[in-house]
Amino acid sequence: MGYRRCDVVGESLVAGGTASRMFLGVLLFIALSVWFLPLVERARLPLLAAIVLTVGTVFGPPFFSIDGPVQISIDRVLFAIICVVAFFSLRGSTASLPKMVASDWIVIAYTFWVLVSAKRGDAPAGQSPLGTWMFYILLPAMMYGVVRVAKLEEIDLKRVETALLGIGLYLAVTAVFESRGWYSLVFPRFIADPKLWEFLGRGRGPLLNPSANGIVLTIGLSVAAVRFLRADRSGRIGYGIAILVVLAGLYSTLTRSVWIGGILALSIVFWRVTPGWAKALSLATAVLLAGFAVAGLKEQLLRMKRDKNLSAADAEKSVQLRPLLGIVAYEMFQDAPVAGHGFGHYQQAAKPYYSIRGYGMPLETSRGYHQHNVLLSIAVDSGLIGLTMFTSLLVIWIRAGWQLSGAPLVSEVRRHMGLIVVASIAGYLVGGMFQDVTIMPMINMYLFFVAGLIVSLRQAPSEEPAAPAVAPAATVKTRSTSDRETATADAGLLPAAS
Repeated sequence: MGYRRCDVVGESLVAGGTASRMFLGVLLFIALSVWFLPLVERARLPLLAAIVLTVGTVFGPPFFSIDGPVQISIDRVLFAIICVVAFFSLRGSTASLPKMVASDWIVIAYTFWVLVSAKRGDAPAGQSPLGTWMFYILLPAMMYGVVRVAKLEEIDLKRVETALLGIGLYLAVTAVFESRGWYSLVFPRFIADPKLWEFLGRGRGPLLNPSANGIVLTIGLSVAAVRFLRADRSGRIGYGIAILVVLAGLYSTLTRSVWIGGILALSIVFWRVTPGWAKALSLATAVLLAGFAVAGLKEQLLRMKRDKNLSAADAEKSVQLRPLLGIVAYEMFQDAPVAGHGFGHYQQAAKPYYSIRGYGMPLETSRGYHQHNVLLSIAVDSGLIGLTMFTSLLVIWIRAGWQLSGAPLVSEVRRHMGLIVVASIAGYLVGGMFQDVTIMPMINMYLFFVAGLIVSLRQAPSEEPAAPAVAPAATVKTRSTSDRETATADAGLLPAAS
């Protein structure tokens, strides 16, 4: 059915008072610093950030956490170390302060505005809007900053691709094992813990949410697809198998939005290399299949049994819940359209709206659930101010990725990174139409990570292909430096010379 809280966290493995837990947290920070700093000295920031994403996905708070004023987990400690390293790297050759662009300013403004929104009014009982802001808004913005200050080289992009593909394959295999009931093969073991019953058996993965798991799987799928495009014949066999494995993981989530997001991501990656007639045929086929599915399989899709502990009737209620939540969001937005009701205050602010009777619908049945649409959630919490900034960021990032994917004067690896970013954001948005993905663990971290990559690549000077062997001077027509700069500016990669 729907979800009441996405940030499900397992029981803390450390007992005792707040002081003792914080002391253990400091010890954990020191221990990991001693182990991690030698690696940091040799590695580069993009790879280190990708490692944080991987560790946060697999070994996040459900695996190990120390509760206190601020919950401490392994990935958060590692990320703190990397932020320190990024700061001290600004004087070196691996990082530098970039020229600020519109995306950077909007990220800063959005982070600050959501903080102001979270601080409005009294904190709801049992909830911490400030803590939610810290983990789901501030940390992703800091991830964006870490990537933005890094000096990106082609080897960095290849390593990031490898890390994202690796986590995608792991999640896919784990999702298949979980959906098949092979719990002895599932790692970490808390994924199969029946005490954490929500979404059990649906390929929920270590994030404990099939929608969140599906978004990360979609990122891995896009990486496998672009590597398939640039591989030789033998390499295409391997990456073709990887695509099939990730698709099996996507299917194992038993989540319709995940399936749509995966298909859309593949379509985006292969769109530029597909002939025009094939594009038209594919679109026509997709429309026909969608029509047949809606007409003939409507009942099966609505009543598809997914969760191990929920019936098919409960699955149908999940679909019926969304219009009710949409009505609540619409009424709430009308009362506070500009600034919203406050980030993290939804459960408290929505209480009066469940009793509205004018629609003749049981709005009361949606009580206790989060919004099931990311844009509606932002509009209700942060108003038009927050929604405008967030949608502006998505438009900027998608546009930058698509332009880079077709730029003629950049390397193939950089063009493919543009496709990966566009496909990843597409998976994020499709999932966001059916869930509030902003409060799912790690999902905004992935979004702002790939966004930082594309903004930096879009801003960086182009990399022209290696020059061919020198031919006789009489037969070679060279291009002047000003010509190359003009061509680069026309491609949208550098500002035109004045």
